[in-house]
Amino acid sequence: MARDRLLIIAIVLIVVGAAGILATRHVETERQYPHGFLPGSGMMPMMGDGGMTGRRQMKEMMKGMMGTMLPHGVPPGDLPDPGSRGADLVTRFCSPCHDIPSPSLHAAQEWPAVESRMFARMSMMSGMPMMQGMGMEIPSPEEREAITEYMKTHAMKPASPETLPQPESAGAVSFKTVCSRCHPLPDPKLHTAQEWPAVVDRMRSRVREMGREAMTEQERSTIVSYLSRHARR
Repeated sequence: MARDRLLIIAIVLIVVGAAGILATRHVETERQYPHGFLPGSGMMPMMGDGGMTGRRQMKEMMKGMMGTMLPHGVPPGDLPDPGSRGADLVTRFCSPCHDIPSPSLHAAQEWPAVESRMFARMSMMSGMPMMQGMGMEIPSPEEREAITEYMKTHAMKPASPETLPQPESAGAVSFKTVCSRCHPLPDPKLHTAQEWPAVVDRMRSRVREMGREAMTEQERSTIVSYLSRHARR
């Protein structure tokens, strides 16, 4: 519930910020073109431009408002099966608001709920007049299904507690105990030793934002050390 409240507040702030940007641009346009037309063109200037500028502004606002709740994304070419329709849809509909998420961020059983929340927020935001100049597209029901299926197909493969390296070590025990409170256990080889500290810190921030039992500094250190030792080379 705490996380949902935070997301609602963030969306409201994003909308207010977008309204301010569009209003400022409107004032500037009125000052430059008081008769409503671009000189020598007979055309009205585009207020929201609906293109790269609007999308860049929306993405920057999302990053500013959501902070650590938005993970670092991947370039389109690094998505699994990058030439597939699923990868194209993820790039098309996700990138206007935030970095492209890797399917390995969640297990297959988690993606439907994650995508459902994203689609609901997109629909809510797209209906607000001040957001319509920002170039937001809404996927059709069939496109939503294709996106979810793509993410599930290439999702994180959870690790079995019994098959973890050194399963009885202090690191493995902390990893299993702390991380399984919120999601299936990721394979330690999902990330490199250099990547794991930032991943763990992001999860730690999310736990605080969701109001769940916090990860202690000792647990964080033990888990990072364990995952780094058994990380992808």
